[in-house]
Amino acid sequence: MKYLILLLNTLIYIISPIFNPAFSDESCLESIEFPLCIYTDKKLEFIILRNEKEVGWHNVVFEKTGEIVTVETNAYVKAPYLLVFDYVMEYHSVSKWHKGKLINLVASLNDDGDEYEISITKDSDGKMTISGKEEKFIIEENILPTEHWHPEERNASKLINTLNGEIVNVISTQIDEQTWYLEGDIKYEITYDKELKWTGLKFTADEDDIIEYICKNCK
Repeated sequence: MKYLILLLNTLIYIISPIFNPAFSDESCLESIEFPLCIYTDKKLEFIILRNEKEVGWHNVVFEKTGEIVTVETNAYVKAPYLLVFDYVMEYHSVSKWHKGKLINLVASLNDDGDEYEISITKDSDGKMTISGKEEKFIIEENILPTEHWHPEERNASKLINTLNGEIVNVISTQIDEQTWYLEGDIKYEITYDKELKWTGLKFTADEDDIIEYICKNCK
């Protein structure tokens, strides 16, 4: 009898993550398994469209070592400009996280030949030092960077714009079950599925061009 009980307990332990909401809802956001409790395949892959034509890509890779999660983001855009030239944007960032909280981030950008870095570091008191494109400053708030994969971005009132290092104020409005519209200093529509996985992004760029991210490895 005791062997039957042991077997049943083992089966419950194995299958419980499948049915346990902690692995699929907001309770995983502050767990030691975040964000891998959402991004179980440890990566995100997007194609970037401009007016429905493919112009680039955006990839995110997650790696967990002990209690620290390292997130690496790479993005590339090449789009026609003024019918003669090509505009090129390259973005690369590496950030470290613990239980959903940012430890540090370094982003390298090449904005059509203008190369610069953005860095965010947090000290033992929780203060963030942000070295942006134009200035360096310290804040005492825990503000998310605009890396988009963190589902709490959909509820933010302030964000660190990782394209220039500035703090932006936004108002978030839920459009439907999986879509939020953030407007203010920056404006975009962002989607997360029922498991809180980032699945899409849409915004209006210069000359009313529509930029849209289409997820390649989302179900």
